[in-house]
This record gives sequence, structure tokens and C-alpha cells, in this order.
Amino acid sequence: MNRYRRQIAFAGVGEPGQKKLANATVAICGVGALGSASAERLCRAGIGTLILVDRDWVEWDNLPRQTLYTELDAHSVKPKAIALAEHLREINSEANLLTHVCDLQSENIQELFSKADCIVDGTDNFETRFLINDFACKQSIPWFHAGIVGASGQSLSIVPGATPCFRCLLPDAPPAEQMQTCDSAGVLGPAVGMIANWQALEVMKFILGGSSAIDGSLRVFDLWRGDVRKLSIARRVATTQEDGCIACVQHRYEFLTGEQGTRAKPMCGRNAVQIQTSRNEPLDLQTVAQRLRAECTVDVNPYMMRFQLDGIQWTVFHDGRAILTGTEDPDEARKLYARRIGT
Repeated sequence: MNRYRRQIAFAGVGEPGQKKLANATVAICGVGALGSASAERLCRAGIGTLILVDRDWVEWDNLPRQTLYTELDAHSVKPKAIALAEHLREINSEANLLTHVCDLQSENIQELFSKADCIVDGTDNFETRFLINDFACKQSIPWFHAGIVGASGQSLSIVPGATPCFRCLLPDAPPAEQMQTCDSAGVLGPAVGMIANWQALEVMKFILGGSSAIDGSLRVFDLWRGDVRKLSIARRVATTQEDGCIACVQHRYEFLTGEQGTRAKPMCGRNAVQIQTSRNEPLDLQTVAQRLRAECTVDVNPYMMRFQLDGIQWTVFHDGRAILTGTEDPDEARKLYARRIGT
């Protein structure tokens, strides 16, 4: 307890609160910029168990904003979940750290997160967030969304049954070709840290004070200008039999059942993976091509576009389907697709 004496001195914590933190299990999906920073804060605060899930590895361009990773991690191409756990053990040897180097999918989310008291969103795509939201709503597990591009971001704390859920805020993902990404718009490390700290604080508030400590409002940050806004989000309640939020009102969990989502399958004998997506509208190939031309040459026609990037030969069709030649790893293909095309 002497380790946490200044935290215990805060009226909102005390010794009973510190014991709550020590008994808590927090799952973190995605331990890149936001996820790793939130994990560090929670580990230092004395959270008893952290479940770290990430499909990625440490790269050199992570180092300016993903503060726990080192040049040695990047040089050895170490999986982020493993590297983070190693560094967190040096910070707090008492923490129980469970690592999973994998892609979160409908098939494994129950196994990975069933014992979590809450889930932290460190992801970079809407598809995974919709999956987490489905699981959280079905299992009544709180989760804490955050996201950032450039120096602007947002945070929404979701307690199923008590606050609006993520699909009350965003019923459907915006078109991928219209979304800014960290690759196209950049991202600033100090801004990441501020939003991650807010996210970790929300987690602590919930563990210490329960659902009454969470107001369900959306916080929008423009940190370059120094603006923070608090926006009220209405729960999309039903007015007709087929109305209301598809997740928390209608209880239709499309991403959890696998009805919606990105599917990746190796193509036999071709050293290629085919990606298939569930899109409501055709992919705007010209818009995507214009964005990608900052990095490579893109050939595009009304039916498809082709380009060479990330050591992969890409063929992307107007329905969102893609063939990535140069890999047989579905997880790698899904990661690259989310990064370059979006979900």
C-alpha cells in the first residue's frame, strides 16, 4: 500500500478503492499509441490483471508516439503485446499480464474477454469497435472508446443498459474512402497521451464508482487549438417494432455473429489472400486512388485498381473485395487492408 499512498490519499480512492483496482481485470484491445499509453497508466495505478490483445508488431514509425516501445523492440520486430508486457513488468512486477498476439474476431472474442470487468478500445478501425460493442452489449460489460487522428480525437465511455452504446452514436461506419487515417493525416504523440490519460481515468472512475460515475457523454478534443467539448448522446430507443439502436435496443449483434465484417482467406497456390467485406455502398475507387498516390503509382479503371505497396501487389474491386499477392497470412492481410483501404 505504501507504493500507492499518494493515490490512496485522494478522496475518490482510499484503501477500499485501491483494493478494488487490485481486484479488477481490464482487457485492452489494440496496444498501439492509445492502448499502450492507457495500459501504462492502469498498470501504474495498480490494476490487478491486464489482458493485452494486439495483432501487430513494433515498427520504427511507432516510436514517436508509442512511448513504451524502444528501438530494440522495432529492430527485433517484436509483437506489441509481448513488448508491452515486458516493459510493464519492469514498471509493476505485481501486475498479472495476459498477452494474446492475435486479431480480435467474432470467433475468439468470448474466449479473450469473458473474464474482463471492462474493455479498453485501442483499435484503429470501426469494424473492431462494432464487434466490441456487440459483445459488450450482449454480455453487459462496460467498454471505453477513444480515437485520435492528427491532434483531434474523441472519447466515449459506454455502460450497457445505463448509457448510449457506440451504435447509438454511429449506427453505421462512415465510408472508408472518406475517413482520415494516421497514415494520411498524421498523429501527434502528446495528443495521444492526453486522450489516453482521459480514457484510463474513465476506467478507474468506473472501477471505483460503478456506472453512476460515468455520464455517457461524448468528449471531443481539438488539442491543437486547445478545445474540449462535451456532447450529450441520446440512446436510440425504439419507436416502432423495427426502430431503435440495432445493438442495445434491438439486440441484433451482426458483427458478433459474423453476419458483418471483413473475411480473409488464403488463395491456394497463389501466395495471396482474398479480402471480402460487407459494404452497403460501392467503394469509391477514384477517391482511394487519389489518397494512395502520395505513396505509390495507382492504376484505376471503373472496375478495379492496382498498386504495389507494403511489399504487396494489391488488386481492389469496386465492391471492396481485394486480393493481396505476396502474403498467405490472413491476419497480416486484414491489418494491411484496414490500414490502406479502411473498414
